[in-house]
This record gives sequence, C-alpha cells and structure tokens, in this order.
Amino acid sequence: MMYQNSKLIFLGDSLTQFHDWSNFGAHHNAGIAGDTTDGLLYRLHYTLEKAPQTLVLQIGINDLLQGQYLKTIQNNYLQIVTKIQNTPKIVLISLLPVEMHDGSYEINEKIILLNHFLKHTCKQYGFIYVDLYTQIVGSDGGIKNAFTSDGVHLTDKAYDIWEESLKTVI
Repeated sequence: MMYQNSKLIFLGDSLTQFHDWSNFGAHHNAGIAGDTTDGLLYRLHYTLEKAPQTLVLQIGINDLLQGQYLKTIQNNYLQIVTKIQNTPKIVLISLLPVEMHDGSYEINEKIILLNHFLKHTCKQYGFIYVDLYTQIVGSDGGIKNAFTSDGVHLTDKAYDIWEESLKTVI
C-alpha cells in the first residue's frame, strides 16, 4: 500500500489526536485515543512509511493509567527511538501530570521518572526534548485545573502552551 509522504507527523494518543495542529501547516495527525507505547510500536511502520522530516511524539500516560511497569514503558520507548532515529528531526514531548488525588500520586511520581528518562534518551540520541511538564504541573504535583477538562485531557489553554513550546523547535 502506498502512503503519501508527510513532512510533519504528530504521533501519540488522545492528547495528540484531540488537537487541531493546523497552525503548523501541512501535517498528519497520527494520534490515537487510548494508545500505549505497545500500540505505537505495533503501528509505527505505517508512520515511517510516510517518510516524515519531523516527528513530534508524546505517549505513555495510558500505559501508566493501565498499570504498566515503568521498566516496560522505558523498554518500549527505547524500541521506538531505535526505529525512528533516522527521521531528520525528532521532538519528544514530556509526559504531563494527571489530576492529583489519592489514587494518582504514584502515577504522577512515575511521570517524573519517565520524563527524566526521556530527557536523557533525547540527549543520547540527539533528539529535541520539550518539557511541557514544568509549565503544566501544579503545586500539588498534579495538572493545574485550568489545563485539564477531566484530570487527564487538555484544555485549549494547555494546547496553547504546547504549541508555543513547539514553535521554538519546529
């Protein structure tokens, strides 16, 4: 099957899928709601067949919400970066905190650990790391209320921050 080349591809889960990225011009939104790092690995060849010049990747929160082990997520990320490393420009977006409550403290702690891992991985592979986490996190360690509609998904205000951060690197 032949795929149309797309210079800019946004790759991820619902946080990617649910936004209109048209401010960045011609692009392909390959975000899929509910996707995980496992799912992304399974479908990644479809994205790479499009021969992107720039790949913007943000994924992993669904893994954590589903109780996936941190080491498994890290291993999946290493497989992903190995497969995409020949793309000319790769931008990895930090994971974002979720609403803080009794059941989410551990998830938010793992997000911090994953973000450290992603930042280190970007340095190792020469990718661009965009830290949205520090702009979105509240004083309680969870996402600020103004940036979420349901504790996980983002408001227009949060997407404005995401876009502003991307404009400096794309």
